[in-house]
Amino acid sequence: MGLYLNSGLPSGKPAPYMLIFYTIQSNVLCFLFFSCLLLKTLLDIRTRGIKGVTVFLPHFKGAVTLAVAVTFLVYHFVLVPRFVSDSGHTYILLNWQNVLVHYFVPIATVADWLLFDKKLSFRWFDPMFWLLLPLNYFLFVLIRARIGGIIEIVKSPYPYFFIDVDLLGWIEVLKNACILIFFFLLLGYFIYLIDKVGFRRRRPKFGAMQPK
Repeated sequence: MGLYLNSGLPSGKPAPYMLIFYTIQSNVLCFLFFSCLLLKTLLDIRTRGIKGVTVFLPHFKGAVTLAVAVTFLVYHFVLVPRFVSDSGHTYILLNWQNVLVHYFVPIATVADWLLFDKKLSFRWFDPMFWLLLPLNYFLFVLIRARIGGIIEIVKSPYPYFFIDVDLLGWIEVLKNACILIFFFLLLGYFIYLIDKVGFRRRRPKFGAMQPK
């Protein structure tokens, strides 16, 4: 629903430029992943019955969870304060199309991983592989800014002010990019630690009788 509302289709004015934004790309990634997970679940139900657990690309799901969690964190703690402090902005912070993609989808994705996924599945080097998503996005933004035009909604060829080379210069943008990559890595290892430590399966107090 959030992707549909942000597509421009409800107003009859398609907005393909929205795909440039990290928020939309991370939500598209979630949509594709969970669509595949749903299909895999339905196949498992058909072949094995309703009992059991469906496991689908658990290492990649860590990347999806991290990517969309950053969508929430950057929007809420970086972009919203900037919009609030700018009295001249016309951006509506809390409408359905923003709440769904910046809050509901990230929170639901993290909750799904915390509550339903089998834990102890991540490898120590997985968070480093998860960095491929933000790194590819950063390269995409830089290349698109050189060959594409102004993004009307932000009046810049760059979707976010903190990676706007024209506004900040290369040194400042690369510094911001390094901070963000470090933040991705830190959050990735936080997720890894939760997977390894916080949700270790406890041994049941009253298990089945073991044969002697």
